[in-house]
Amino acid sequence: MVACLMQGFCDTIGSFSPPKMDTSVNAVEIKGFRKRYNQHWAVRGIDLVIPHGIFFGFVGPNGAGKSTTINAMAGLIKPSDGIIKIEGYDVSKQPLEVKARIGVMLEEPVLYQRLTGSEYLRFVGQMYALEPDRIEGRRDFLLRLMDLDGDKLMGAYSLGMKKKAALAAALIHEPPVVILDEPFSGIDATSASRVRRVLNDLVTAGHTVFLSSHVLETVERLSSVVGIIHEGLLLATGTLSAIREQTGSSPTASLEEVFLKLVGAWEVMEEWRMPSG
Repeated sequence: MVACLMQGFCDTIGSFSPPKMDTSVNAVEIKGFRKRYNQHWAVRGIDLVIPHGIFFGFVGPNGAGKSTTINAMAGLIKPSDGIIKIEGYDVSKQPLEVKARIGVMLEEPVLYQRLTGSEYLRFVGQMYALEPDRIEGRRDFLLRLMDLDGDKLMGAYSLGMKKKAALAAALIHEPPVVILDEPFSGIDATSASRVRRVLNDLVTAGHTVFLSSHVLETVERLSSVVGIIHEGLLLATGTLSAIREQTGSSPTASLEEVFLKLVGAWEVMEEWRMPSG
């Protein structure tokens, strides 16, 4: 069974085993991925390999291609060129195998407004063919974790509550690969702290988390490996220490400083700081 999120929780959630992690292959492989909309290339070239047990932070300016990449990984759009694989399965050719192995939270979640939070999580668990006892246990745990009212219609949820419900749905089946687009935006500090702990526990257990966020401090604190994308190209990937060395940055430079330097914004900031005249 894939490792549980909390110590002792496995004892109460049934015996269903979701697809096991296949450590003989990489969690994520992206080769030559490009995506074009009409005459515009949203992504111009990404090659990326992410092994199991990695917390991968994906950062870039607005319009850099982050959400396009995530949508392609989730099977919501098809690449114009290239191949994307999750645990060895081709997203375009083997979508069901991929969907069974990923949990996805998009930046703007689309939920069933007339379902309660409890009904929604039960429905998602059924879609993943979890055993009834396991669904109930996972649902109750995630509602507590996210501090959600499971009896309330999701149409009455605030934006932050909707995002927490979407995140709970992405985690209910404990997938080998978790893909999150701006998961902490609009979420209260207490829930965000709990979620960070759960994600770290997942990575420790061998799962892979692919996190995209504009909050660079959060990405720096959580991620073991970082990828920086700009204008549809992956400019750098590796540990922050490796990217510092690659860019000639100070050994103590923050991710924000390295990021600004790579995307060409640091010179603009320095010019703005210079006194006029």
